[in-house]
Amino acid sequence: MKSTIDQDLRAAGHRLTRTRRAVLDVLERTKYPLSATELFERLKRNRVSIDLATVYRTLTVLRELGLVTQVELHQEGQVRFEIQHGREHHHHIRCHGCGRIVDLLLCPLKKLTALVERETKFVVDEHTLEFSGLCPKCQ
Repeated sequence: MKSTIDQDLRAAGHRLTRTRRAVLDVLERTKYPLSATELFERLKRNRVSIDLATVYRTLTVLRELGLVTQVELHQEGQVRFEIQHGREHHHHIRCHGCGRIVDLLLCPLKKLTALVERETKFVVDEHTLEFSGLCPKCQ
């Protein structure tokens, strides 16, 4: 676990509890965003004593602190979560055949964001871009 996560939690008046550490560990080891239920099931498989309500509360705290980000894939209709701390901004592509989600480690919207800010005088602090299609296995 990166020491900066512990430092960020302490700076915000929180501790890196066993529950928070377990949630962060699972999210760090997973290559795609997880729903709270999927995260709960993985924690149970890892023999972490936790209930689903605690998973949601933990995710809320970690999201508010900027350590975890919420990913809403609209075609899927559920909220997922992934590690944000130490990661670059990115988007996702989802296979509508098997449901696989892949990170797109690029953001083609930087110039458009600057144009939107210039035209609207808004300060854009986030945006989303969602792709879907068929992965190589489902084609």
